Amino acid sequence: MPYQEFNSLLAPIIATFFWSLCIGVASYLLVFKTKLFDNLIEHPLVPPFLCLPAIMFAFLMGFMSADAWQNYTQARTALINEASAISRLAFVPMKSPEKQKSYSANLQAYLEAVLDEEWEKSFNKSSSPKAKEALNQLSVTIWKGSIACANGSEKQDQCIDAFTSASLIKAHDDLRNAREQRLSLGYLGSVYAKWIMAILLAFIAAVSVAAVQRGNQKTGVISLILFCLSIWILFSIVTMYSNPYKWAERLEPIPLSLILDDLKTIQK
Repeated sequence: MPYQEFNSLLAPIIATFFWSLCIGVASYLLVFKTKLFDNLIEHPLVPPFLCLPAIMFAFLMGFMSADAWQNYTQARTALINEASAISRLAFVPMKSPEKQKSYSANLQAYLEAVLDEEWEKSFNKSSSPKAKEALNQLSVTIWKGSIACANGSEKQDQCIDAFTSASLIKAHDDLRNAREQRLSLGYLGSVYAKWIMAILLAFIAAVSVAAVQRGNQKTGVISLILFCLSIWILFSIVTMYSNPYKWAERLEPIPLSLILDDLKTIQK
C-alpha cells in the first residue's frame, strides 16, 4: 500500500487515518446525499443487519493481525538466534594473536555491515555484500583451521581442534540461517489483495451503519464517526506490525549493537 513507501515512524497511522476518513465521507455521501437509500426513511433496516458486514470485517482483520504478529514474532526470534550465534563465534580463542585479530575483524565487519546497511539503510529488504563477504571469510577461517589439524599441517597456528571446529561450524550455520530468516521477513511486503478486501469490507460495514440510521442524519453521522474511529485503530495496529523492521513498533538490533561494542572494546 502507499504508506509502505515512507519510512516515517508514524506513516501507517497517518495513512490509515486518511483511509478511515475517506471511508466515512464516502459512506455519508452515498447514504445521505443520494437517493439510493431514500426508501429506508419509511422502511428502515433493522439494526442487527449491520452485524454481518462488521463481523466479516472483524474476522478479516483478526486474520491479518495474526499474520502480522506471527511475522513480528519470527523476526524477534531470528534476531535472538543471530545474536546468540555471533556470541558463540565471537569469544572463541585462536592459537595466534594474528589469527585472533583477523577473526575478530571479520566478525566486526559483519556486524557493522549488518547494522549500517541491512538494518539502517534497507530495513532488511536487501542483503549487504560486505556482510556476505565477512560471513564467507569466517567460514574460510574455520574450515582452514579444521583442515590444518586434520592434515597435520606445519601451520599449527591455524589449527582448530575437532571439538572447537564442530562448535564453530554449528554456530556459523546458525548465524547463516538466522540472517536468511531475518532478510526473508524483510523482503515480505503487505499483500495488496488483503488490504483492498479489508478496505472494501470496512466501507460496506460503514455504509450499513449509516443506512440503519438513514431516518436521522445526526445520529447517522455520530455512528459513522465512532465506527470510523474504530476501524482507524484496527488499521493502525495491523499496519504498525506488518513490517517488523519499520515504523513505530519496529524491532531494534540492540543485541547486535552490544556485541559489536564488546568486540571493539576487546580489540583496543
